[in-house]
Amino acid sequence: MICEEEIRPRPVKAAAVDRSGCETTMGEAQFSTPFHEGLKYGAPARGSWTIAHSPMLIPECHEIYVCCPCCLHGVVLSAEEIPGGFDRFSMVTVSNENLIKGDLEQMMIDGVADIIRKLPKRPRCVECFTSCIQHFLHMDIKLVYRRLREEFPDIDFIDGYMIPTLQRKFSPDALGRRQLTRAILKLPPVPRSIGLGINYYPLDRRSELVEMFEASGWTVRDFAALKTYEDYRQLGSVEANLYFLPNGKPAAQELEKRLGQEAVYAPYSWNFEEIRENYVRLAQKFRLILPDCDALREECENALLLLKEEIGQTPIVLDAAATPRVLSLARLLVGQGFSVRAVYADAFLPEEEADFNWLKLHAPTLKARAIEHYKMRLLPRTEAKEAGKLIAIGQKAAYFTGTSHFVNLIENGAEEGAGQGRDRSPHPTILYGYRGILRLADLMRAAYRQESDVPAIIQQKAWGCRG
Repeated sequence: MICEEEIRPRPVKAAAVDRSGCETTMGEAQFSTPFHEGLKYGAPARGSWTIAHSPMLIPECHEIYVCCPCCLHGVVLSAEEIPGGFDRFSMVTVSNENLIKGDLEQMMIDGVADIIRKLPKRPRCVECFTSCIQHFLHMDIKLVYRRLREEFPDIDFIDGYMIPTLQRKFSPDALGRRQLTRAILKLPPVPRSIGLGINYYPLDRRSELVEMFEASGWTVRDFAALKTYEDYRQLGSVEANLYFLPNGKPAAQELEKRLGQEAVYAPYSWNFEEIRENYVRLAQKFRLILPDCDALREECENALLLLKEEIGQTPIVLDAAATPRVLSLARLLVGQGFSVRAVYADAFLPEEEADFNWLKLHAPTLKARAIEHYKMRLLPRTEAKEAGKLIAIGQKAAYFTGTSHFVNLIENGAEEGAGQGRDRSPHPTILYGYRGILRLADLMRAAYRQESDVPAIIQQKAWGCRG
């Protein structure tokens, strides 16, 4: 992985870099991997969350990394950048001496125990992270956690893993989300209660999805909105769990297998008909009051029409870090007459195939651009300057084009308050369903009207995370 600390664009001659391999058109792109995976570049748009940030969603949880020094560099810096993160972060260093002596189990038990005893406040939960070296050497991980639970019966221990070289079944992100649920224990079920997870931002409480459940007498427990550790434990009492991302599936399936809570997929979508189908399916399954989808769709179309009247044919670019359904969003905007110039994504989700085929037919000249291809480091970042004004949806799209007009959207999470008539909140919430589209229209209007200090915003790691 090539990394770059410099955030501001450096001058590069446009003709100096051949774009083949890192840029194509939707008409020529192949589904679902349009680019060769090889040497990778890491753009310094750093708002996406990492393994060091997601455990912060569990109140009163303390992270302990038991790793070699080389593995600790990144997570230490990540924790330091979280407001209050260092108060919930500790580490035990694995040395060559431990490898030679073969005392990895006792070293971890002693190290973790020593940290817990010295903490100013006893944590309710501890997630310990082991790295590749312990698993290469077949450390008895079950023994370690058995001993720790015997010594600290008042603490819930989660087995965390920082093992990118060993993962085959799950991606690092999917495995990390799954492990966050490991300390949720089975409780007597509370009728008409539903869990939402595992997202890094809470769902907008004004979304139709929340309204459907609450109007029908259901209690909604959002993993990303937990306030106390008791709130976390109460997740063991819900009847079912909704998940929105393919990466959230292993977590939902783990809870279904272990606690008997049904896993129900309610995918993100920017397609009016798919949103309606989701709501109809959920309404039938849980006996909910279905919202007026026709009226909501009309409201969205009117909002997008007003937005288009204001921004005209201003070029728009978007990236897959902003929304998992990037082709669905591109299809919505193209279908509503907006000038979408490019989509940044290294691969597309299987469920995006219909959107891919639609764009291939209706927008064959739309650019598909890689995010991690090594050539992306060398391409000029002057597209916005050449266009006069350009709107980017997503941090990576903003970085690569050099624009200052951008929507700071990460995994469908955005700050509230952008646009007219909204109360501003520093905490992001997820755009979902019809009202998610309405909020996006507000955000795009605000991005068109005012410039942002993009370098200052996108260098903040794990945007929205709080320790």
